[in-house]
Amino acid sequence: MRRKVIKDFANVFCQRFLQLPSGYDLASFVHYGSGTYELDILSGECAFNGQSIPKLETCDVYKEWLLKQLNQHLISRDGIEAANLKIEAEISQVRAWQSFGHEYATAHFAFDCQSEIRTDERSYISRMSGRQLWGFDWYYNQLYGSVLQLA
Repeated sequence: MRRKVIKDFANVFCQRFLQLPSGYDLASFVHYGSGTYELDILSGECAFNGQSIPKLETCDVYKEWLLKQLNQHLISRDGIEAANLKIEAEISQVRAWQSFGHEYATAHFAFDCQSEIRTDERSYISRMSGRQLWGFDWYYNQLYGSVLQLA
């Protein structure tokens, strides 16, 4: 049972990221640009193309979710050696405009996500890709909209 549950956790990491990433993280992707992002969910350490960057919100959200799920399924936290998310991101067609005193921004995002949860027994890996046009907002620290258009 433990193996199936942890494999599902790895799948959920990728699914959640592709379905509704945080607006703060989307703004960070636009700021840093296309490339490879590596997130250590447990420690909160993040890197862009091998260089350290400030922690993305995804780390805290996923860590909280993972610990809650481990607790619900009676799986020891000590058995989890690593939880990582690697994202190949391509950002294009960044657009910003003002309306009614507020600045809005959109961009095309193409993500190839690979998650890994490593236990004392084995690694559980999931991989998913997606392309979408997202609105993002750094100031409010949240996504103000949802999918604007499927690519």
